[in-house]
Amino acid sequence: MIVDIEKIVDTLKRNGSVVAIKTDTVYGLVCNAYDKDSTDKIYKLKSREKKKPLSLFVKDIEEVKKYVSSHSLTQKNVKIMEKYWPGALTIIFEKKDDTFSHFTEGVGGIGIRIPDDEVLKKILSRCDFPLAETSCNLSGEEPYDDIKAIREKFDGKVDLIVDGGKVLDNRPSTVISLEANELLVIRKGSIDIDV
Repeated sequence: MIVDIEKIVDTLKRNGSVVAIKTDTVYGLVCNAYDKDSTDKIYKLKSREKKKPLSLFVKDIEEVKKYVSSHSLTQKNVKIMEKYWPGALTIIFEKKDDTFSHFTEGVGGIGIRIPDDEVLKKILSRCDFPLAETSCNLSGEEPYDDIKAIREKFDGKVDLIVDGGKVLDNRPSTVISLEANELLVIRKGSIDIDV
């Protein structure tokens, strides 16, 4: 399956753009994390409450350091990142500042992940911004696992739908919190944590 990386990147660079794309877990809606118009569009598309934060896709651990508080970067926490990333683990850290308050309203943490997906890795390497991300579905519904369902719900509403084929393992990422520098499992997903 041929995917036009440059077309995806060009779309993401446009103000207010949202892309539906397969991740290493489920299909997701992604956009430029700095672009409030784009993140607002995701909330509207999903009928999602603003109090529910979006997650952040980044390209490497070095980039994580830009967005989380320095005391979140303990040796133990860095080892967890190195062990499970890239992969289906979202880690909630204490935020460094209010840079992404437009999609982390009212919470002190931010969920970050390095996806283990070749297409997303290429996209992130070509963007000078991280991606805000959430599952591709209407709020309250299960994530859609094939392109047909996504086209039915989002065709003409998102700026680009990327056909990555059917999702084989339709479980979302595991979510843990390291906000208080203690590991707390928030959601059990496609990987088991053993630290």
